[in-house]
Amino acid sequence: MTGKLIADFLSEVHIAILAIHRENRAPHSTPVWYHYESNDTLWFMADPETQKGKLMRPGTPVSLVMQTETAPYKYVSIAGQISEVVKGDMEQELRPISRRYLGVKGGDEYVASFENWSSNRYNVKINRVMSMGISED
Repeated sequence: MTGKLIADFLSEVHIAILAIHRENRAPHSTPVWYHYESNDTLWFMADPETQKGKLMRPGTPVSLVMQTETAPYKYVSIAGQISEVVKGDMEQELRPISRRYLGVKGGDEYVASFENWSSNRYNVKINRVMSMGISED
């Protein structure tokens, strides 16, 4: 589904804005760190007791937007659904994604700051991709 240029963009470090539907209310939107995988999935982590964690389960539709912060401006908007929710692993997921966003030293300090860490990994199956500034011609 995703072309090479969009996959390359999603593989770069961007903070995504996650939007989750809520009944009779505006969508819940929140920033997340994410990891893109080449099989048209991506994942992010969330504490299951947070607002976003409580709203998501397998089958929940979600949208994510990733953008550049400097010109030339580009963005990718993804529509998909939660395909799997699994208990997160600090060493296999939290440490690598923290290092991706904060560097080795910052990522390790971030991980060390948790006395009690409880998070789930939310896998998203990408169903539709829209973009601006990224041409797949």
